[in-house]
Amino acid sequence: MKTISETIGGAQALPDINFDLQNCFEEQLTDEYKTFLQMLRVIEEAQPHVERQYAGVGRKPYQYLPYLRSMRAMRYFKIGKTKELMRRLKGEPNLGLLCGFKKVPHKSQFSRNFSVLSKMNIMNETLENMVKKAHNGTIVYHPSRDSTSIEARETVKKKKPEYKVKKRLGRPKKDEKRITPAINRIDKQITQSAYEALKDIDTACAYGCKKNSSGNIYFWKGCKLHLDISDLGFPLNAIITGANVHDSQLAIPMEKITEHRVRFCYSLMDAAYDSKAIDDFIRSRDRMPIIEPNRRQNSNRPPLDPAKRERFKFRSCVERANGYLKDNLLPSKIFVKGYAKVSFVLMSAVICLAALRTLQYFVL
Repeated sequence: MKTISETIGGAQALPDINFDLQNCFEEQLTDEYKTFLQMLRVIEEAQPHVERQYAGVGRKPYQYLPYLRSMRAMRYFKIGKTKELMRRLKGEPNLGLLCGFKKVPHKSQFSRNFSVLSKMNIMNETLENMVKKAHNGTIVYHPSRDSTSIEARETVKKKKPEYKVKKRLGRPKKDEKRITPAINRIDKQITQSAYEALKDIDTACAYGCKKNSSGNIYFWKGCKLHLDISDLGFPLNAIITGANVHDSQLAIPMEKITEHRVRFCYSLMDAAYDSKAIDDFIRSRDRMPIIEPNRRQNSNRPPLDPAKRERFKFRSCVERANGYLKDNLLPSKIFVKGYAKVSFVLMSAVICLAALRTLQYFVL
């Protein structure tokens, strides 16, 4: 069976983007390079324009676009460190020209520009535009939702313990003000907008615990990548949180964001999302939730009926997408630190996956 690179790279179409074709392609491009070239075309059609202003002093710097292309090259060719990227750019002239570099910048330039780009909202806007363009006028029947663990080399900050004040019995005094009990976060998210709800979610590096597909519990330090995946393996939505955030805390915000991008009929989730509030919210949007029952609290709960069980099989798409990201697009370790930079790396991989699925199902 052919790989995605062999299938897409064998196509004859070349992208209409700004490349100096006279100075490029001294040798015949491999299928892998052809795929990367077409992937850039798909991404840059949906990418918002970002221009770097010249200060008027010194040599004119490169625009942000070559650095964005080089980040996508790191994800597509699975390059872990900036030093390795620089070696590839110097040793493979075609890769440098595809990224837009006539001369490879210093390592500090990559670090500085990646830091600036990570603070912009380029990745989320690009993914949203790609999703809307690919699914315009179509219905996504079974978006599947799940999270995957991402290990990071970052120090976990210790939080100060919260001391709860015991509630006094009896009637309050004349001028006494008593604190009302906090509303459950999931119930609070129903009335909030998606981005207001995400502000309350912890994004710092933390320790996480998760049960894998084999039923074994494992621990890691880092963050979580939450994904909504279509039946074709196309990423519809992606959110990064700390590893200590439970999956159910992202169900309602992701549901709201995804419904603004595509039309869909069902929401497939595993037992971690089993909550009456989540179930009622999805039904209130005239969609059908298919959530695997969580039997930890009640072992007598009935399983899914045969019709829902058959549709629940589509949830394997999100498992395959997580596996493809980790095997082919993400480095084994995330070396950058800070939420903005980690999100920039992870979202770059998600956008590359969206571009590959666009070429695989919507172009060829």
